[in-house]
Amino acid sequence: QDRTSAIGVVVPNISNEFFSTLILSLQERFFEAGYSLSIYNTNHCAQMERASHAQLAAQRVSGVVCSNPTVDVRGALDSSVPVVLIDAAPESQRAALERGPVCAFVCSDNRESGRLAADELISGGCRSLALVSATRHDPVGTRRTESFETELGRRGLALDPRLVICPKATGFDEGYAATERLLAGDVPFDGMFCQTDRLAMGALEALRDHGLHVPEDVAVVGHDDILIARFGRPPLTTVRQNPLLMGERAASLMLAMIAGEEGACGSCETVPVELVPRASSRRSCC
Repeated sequence: QDRTSAIGVVVPNISNEFFSTLILSLQERFFEAGYSLSIYNTNHCAQMERASHAQLAAQRVSGVVCSNPTVDVRGALDSSVPVVLIDAAPESQRAALERGPVCAFVCSDNRESGRLAADELISGGCRSLALVSATRHDPVGTRRTESFETELGRRGLALDPRLVICPKATGFDEGYAATERLLAGDVPFDGMFCQTDRLAMGALEALRDHGLHVPEDVAVVGHDDILIARFGRPPLTTVRQNPLLMGERAASLMLAMIAGEEGACGSCETVPVELVPRASSRRSCC
């Protein structure tokens, strides 16, 4: 079947700086190779995600890049269409490979993300840690949460379920509301890991509005290192991802599969993360 010179890209939230940067990286690489992009935003909605896949199949795209998938991308696509999954849950990876072998994977080291956040907070003296996760069924958030909890256990601490909030979205308002819920509860806390910087920025605002000082009363660590993180009050400690490199690697794997290069199908590349320490978690940060 003849295919168009377009690549489908499906992301959950195009307004999130991580995903918009990822798309820019993909666009640059695919444009150089003579491909255009057909971009779909799902708003974390499984129904919209399935509809996006069906529309891309109807467009006869040459391949599909899907970030943070929550449904089987192969449900609508022909098994011969190359697929690159970014930050897919292990079960999504297995399903994709079973339904069509022309598939590859790129992910951030999300387990290291949770470990870095826990280490930063505990090393700074925090002993009662709160967690504001990514959305409830997000595979990325699940891996960050598991490694965060594992590191607490390794350091002789436990994650109290009463200090875990799973918001429906990951923006400023949700971070503010989640922090208010935590502050209204019966369990005191002296550290927070918010799994996006937007959640963390909302948390900083809520803590400030309640007369608390960061990091003296509550230390805060975010995730992603979006541009606004460095301008928080105080500047936000965060775990930096590399969406530019993730886009480059995803595009390279896609082009390799389209060209039929040996070794591309079934490969999985992990992109490193790093802690960016700032004043929201360190009492004497330069």
